[in-house]
Amino acid sequence: MADRNIPPHEVQVTLSRHAAFLAGRPGGTRLQQSGVHYENLKLDGAKLDDAILSRAGFGNASLTNAELRRADLFCADFQNADLTRVVLDRADLRGANMGRAILRNASLSQVDLRPGQIMIAETSESKQVNANLDGAKLDGADFKNSQLDEASMSVSSATGANFANASLFAVNLAGADLGGANLSGAKLKDANLIGANLAGAKLKGVDLRGANLRNIDLSKVDLDGVSLQGAIYRKGDQLPEDVEATLKAHSLWIATNGAEGVRAVLSGQKLDGCNFSGCDLRGAELHGASLDGADFSNAQMMFASFVEANLAKANFDMADLSGTNFVRAHLAASRWRGARVVGVELYNARNQRTGKVIYPRFEQADLTAADMRGATFEGIDFSEAKMPGANLQGAEFRECIGIKR
Repeated sequence: MADRNIPPHEVQVTLSRHAAFLAGRPGGTRLQQSGVHYENLKLDGAKLDDAILSRAGFGNASLTNAELRRADLFCADFQNADLTRVVLDRADLRGANMGRAILRNASLSQVDLRPGQIMIAETSESKQVNANLDGAKLDGADFKNSQLDEASMSVSSATGANFANASLFAVNLAGADLGGANLSGAKLKDANLIGANLAGAKLKGVDLRGANLRNIDLSKVDLDGVSLQGAIYRKGDQLPEDVEATLKAHSLWIATNGAEGVRAVLSGQKLDGCNFSGCDLRGAELHGASLDGADFSNAQMMFASFVEANLAKANFDMADLSGTNFVRAHLAASRWRGARVVGVELYNARNQRTGKVIYPRFEQADLTAADMRGATFEGIDFSEAKMPGANLQGAEFRECIGIKR
């Protein structure tokens, strides 16, 4: 059936016939309307169990207290819809778009929110569409035993939500609020949790292998029985409270491509010995900051700027420093083992390649006695940098100039 709009009077007739179908009454007809549009309609309390509504549009509609158990909602669109207390148990929501939808206290037990495969008519090829719950309000929702693999749930609010034994493989929860959520037994392998709030969350038996936990303060999180093999997270001391707050806002800035949150600006601050290991500081500004002995090991710092910063004895082991600016920085006795200090190609607003590459900068930087073993440097001009006593053993210098071994 081709996509079409449904007049309000026809909606009432359709719902009545489906209700009769569910009750087994004469004249009942199962609702089967793929690709139809219910945008902006008030469907509160609708009884739609077992309905077939694949690719249906419910944008800005109100479906509070509606019942859609086992419904076929493949690639349906619920953007900005009000689904408060809706019942979607065992529904097929593969590839559904629920961006900014309200699902507070909704029941989504055993729901299927994995990617959906759609056919492209022009090419007869299939395309994967991931379920989208970015910015959704999921507080108190019940997702127990659900399938959410590869779904995008960035900056969603899921306080007190129940994800017990849910499958969340490679899910994007960057900047999400999971405060007090029940994640017991959930499978979060390779999940992106940059800057997520896990305060008070129940994590017993959670699989977080390979997960990205950058910018999360785990000092108050109970990690007993949690699998963290290969996960990226900050190990060691907590950062000062104001810096933690800055990282939280920065995480939101990253997750929303600058639409929300605030870029981290720590310029001029005294942060000697602070532990930023495993943090995400992409695009952060730390001009003139005092970071003597600070730990940036395994951190992500693409396009960060440390102009004139004091980074003596700082640890950059295994960090990603692509396109980072160290002009006039003091880096004496710093460590760079296994770090990637390479160029980054810029993309335009349409995510198209521009051909322009931004390389790291070290003009007038002081790298005296720096340990640069095993690091990779690319496209850098070291001719104005000070490097007496630097250990360059095993370091790779691709198209760099000014290196004296």
